[in-house]
Amino acid sequence: MQDKAVLCIGGRPASVPVYRQLIERTGGTFLYHDGGKERSSKQLESSLAAADLIICQAGCISHHAYWRVKDYCKRTGKQCVFVEKPSTSSFARCLHQFFASSTLAHDQRKHEQKA
Repeated sequence: MQDKAVLCIGGRPASVPVYRQLIERTGGTFLYHDGGKERSSKQLESSLAAADLIICQAGCISHHAYWRVKDYCKRTGKQCVFVEKPSTSSFARCLHQFFASSTLAHDQRKHEQKA
């Protein structure tokens, strides 16, 4: 996760500091958008563009924001994980899965370069 910007969209406001801590502990940069609840949905596009990974807490955002995220990721090929149940444990699992898969892909590329 080192040097990756992770955008968290939605989630319970009280859990946002935990999301930040989980991402920063892995060396990532934490980005946040509330999914259109209070922050402007216009800011969502620039937040999406700045992220390397998007974790979207689908149950805690507006329908409009959900479809914008889904469309943006489809158009750009940016990796997005949709979390159905907003919880810190679900968020941590998504982060762990991404970290494990990106580490595996990185190791595989290094192996292919040596061959």
